[in-house]
Amino acid sequence: MTKKNILTIIMLLASAALTFTGLYMAFLWAPTHDTMGDVQRIFYFHVASAWVSYLAFGITLLGSLLYLKTSNMKYDILAYSSAEIGVVFCTAAIITGALWAKGVWGVFWIWDDMKLFMTMVLWLVFIAYLALRSNSDPGKARARMSAVFGIIGFLCIPLSFAANRIWTQFHPTVIASESGSLQTPMVQTLVTAVFAFTFLYLGILMIKTDLETTREEIEEIKQEIGDF
Repeated sequence: MTKKNILTIIMLLASAALTFTGLYMAFLWAPTHDTMGDVQRIFYFHVASAWVSYLAFGITLLGSLLYLKTSNMKYDILAYSSAEIGVVFCTAAIITGALWAKGVWGVFWIWDDMKLFMTMVLWLVFIAYLALRSNSDPGKARARMSAVFGIIGFLCIPLSFAANRIWTQFHPTVIASESGSLQTPMVQTLVTAVFAFTFLYLGILMIKTDLETTREEIEEIKQEIGDF
């Protein structure tokens, strides 16, 4: 077993342990929110999902920049793998956010809210990124096109993150605002959930990059056999 495989196992085990701990803290240990009630407990996993989606798309940006600089396909694989995982976590953030909104606002979605709108744009941009790759032939042309798309897509993240700080609308600014300040047990629960999902992302990313590297090697062998 390689060091990378051992590290992957450690990441996944840490994620599992922290996830179970986070579930206990969210539903049994953290206090009930004064105004939102028990529905606020979704918040911990909603924020953790959103954070990991930002992290994953940030790694896509990094991989894209490194690919354009070096033309090394391992960075294209890193960017693509991270984008795919990021879309999953962004989807989770949207779904948990909609459930939270239904309990607080009485509706699943408010299109007038710029935070929700920009998050949806971010999600659609990286869905388009994945669709672009799936409909393009493997090779350096696809990698270059994907890199440019990944860099442009990342520009949506600052707008998504800061929307409710720029425009005062429906979505609460729970962190770094006087009205949205959290009690200490809530902060501890949130940190646990964030670490749990971060370790899960890192473990999946290691597995995904290995799978994509193997797939690329198989494609190269097929091309060589075909040329022969």
